[in-house]
Amino acid sequence: MYALCLDIGTSSLKGAIISSDGKLISEGRIWYKESAVWSQALSELAGKLDRTFSVSAVAVSGNGPSFIPLYKEGTFGTPLLWFEKTDGFPIPGLSLYLPKALWLKEHRSREYEKAVQLLTADGFFNYLLTGISATAVYDDRFIPFFWTQETAEEHGIAYDKLPPLVHTGDKIGTVTEKAESQFGIKAGIPVFAGGSDFLMAILGTATLRPGQVCDRAGTSEGINYCSSGEKKTKNNAIRIMPHIVPEYTNISVRLPDSGKLFMQDKEQYGLRLCRLLQTLEQEGCPVEALRLTGGQARNPDWNQLRANLTGRRVLVPEIEDGELAGCASAAFAGLGVYDTPVRAAEAIVRIKQEYNPE
Repeated sequence: MYALCLDIGTSSLKGAIISSDGKLISEGRIWYKESAVWSQALSELAGKLDRTFSVSAVAVSGNGPSFIPLYKEGTFGTPLLWFEKTDGFPIPGLSLYLPKALWLKEHRSREYEKAVQLLTADGFFNYLLTGISATAVYDDRFIPFFWTQETAEEHGIAYDKLPPLVHTGDKIGTVTEKAESQFGIKAGIPVFAGGSDFLMAILGTATLRPGQVCDRAGTSEGINYCSSGEKKTKNNAIRIMPHIVPEYTNISVRLPDSGKLFMQDKEQYGLRLCRLLQTLEQEGCPVEALRLTGGQARNPDWNQLRANLTGRRVLVPEIEDGELAGCASAAFAGLGVYDTPVRAAEAIVRIKQEYNPE
């Protein structure tokens, strides 16, 4: 079996056809010509991928928190992307999305009122392909980081404007005839819920055991540490969330604009990355190796330099874009090839190369 896996990034759309035993059959990447021209990029990407393989499923991951207004006539408003400043709208609690929705309501009121749904990035593609609005959460533990009806309505956000939440691996619908004519993806293929890009990267690098670390290195860089048991911290630079494995916790730190910094000043980049790792270790999270995913994972010189700068081993999976491997894990769990997305990731993710500090 083969899955079409898509990841909506900040600067590009990535896609791949991946087999149920973890082989990368075909891959492609489309850089956006304008900000977030995602539907056009999907058409171009679908045309680049090898069509000789019969795809059995589709799954999508996307950046966030982002919103795209969907209007009644099926058109879309201007996207409000995760990196756009929306300060001044704090909402108590864990939600990463509701402050964006509240900002949109206050600053783009006409778009907000006109919208029948506020689609997330992955939800946008789910809608384009199936005509059904749905946003993926890995499981119910992640719902507070998205939205609840109580919290939304408490802050004056219409709950019916927010898409239904479905679990990673759930079937959303099937590719419509309209989507086939627009994107060249065969009608009738089931579309399964993927999820947020960082969660799909954790899944797609098989960062599934305590002490393992997923290093998402691209436009920005996020370090996600798998920790046993519950964690608490007073450090605002650290984000604590559930892990995809229920008995564990995800501890994360972030380096914005890491790609630009790496190109401009590698020494400064190395110092800042090392500080992030030290921050984790001060919280009782020792880092022994980095499981790398993202654009930087494709450059052997960068991988060796990262190992040298940090003094840690760098592990690169066969499928270097963990978000795509995570989507494949979700799709094959949805198809019933594996019991769960985690079981799928354990079966299909393999480390191809290890870089040791020199």
